[in-house]
Amino acid sequence: MRQDNKRILPILLTTIMLFSAGCTQQNNSTNKNPTTPSESTPEATVVATAEDTGTPITVGSTITTNDMEITINKAELTYDVLPDDTSGFYSHYEADAGNVYLHLDTNIKNLAKQNLSCDKLGTVTADYNGGYTYTGQAIPEDSTTGFTYANITSIKPLETLGVHFIFKCPQEVAETQNPLFITFEPSNSSDRYIITIR
Repeated sequence: MRQDNKRILPILLTTIMLFSAGCTQQNNSTNKNPTTPSESTPEATVVATAEDTGTPITVGSTITTNDMEITINKAELTYDVLPDDTSGFYSHYEADAGNVYLHLDTNIKNLAKQNLSCDKLGTVTADYNGGYTYTGQAIPEDSTTGFTYANITSIKPLETLGVHFIFKCPQEVAETQNPLFITFEPSNSSDRYIITIR
C-alpha cells in the first residue's frame, strides 16, 4: 500500500504541475494583446470650430501687429469682386461658371519702418464644412485700374491701402448653409484670427 502511494504521489504532482502550466500559458497568451480603449476604439474625430483655432473677430474689427494694422471692412460670397471705387474705369474679378468668390475686403496700414510687400501680408485661408480649405489671393487696390497685382505692390510706412483677399470656391459654397470661416494669420506673428461667415 505504501509503494502504491509512492507511485501515485509523483504522478499526481506531475499532473497538477502540467495542468497549472497549461492554464498559466493560456492566460499569458490571452494577456499578450490586452484590449484597451485606445486599441479597440477608434479615436474620436474632432471638427475644429472657429473658437478652437484662433481668436474670433467680426467685420469692423481691427487686428494690430508689430508690422501692420488690418481693418476688416467686409466678408461676403459674391460672383463679382469689385474695388471700393467704381465711379470710373476699373478692373474686377468675375467668377467662372460653377464657381463663386469668397471675398474679404480689408484696409491695411503699414506700421513698420520699411515697405510692406502686399504678397507677404500673411496667410489667409477659408474653411468650408469642416475641412474643405481654400487659399486666399491678395489683390491690392489701385486708384487708376481698380485692382493691381500683389507681387508688384508695396505699402509705404504709415500709409494705408485697400487690400482684398479672394478665394475661388465651388458654387455649392454659396448655395448651402454649411459652416464657413476665414483664418487670417498675419506675417511675423504667431496669432490667428477667425472671421465666421456663417
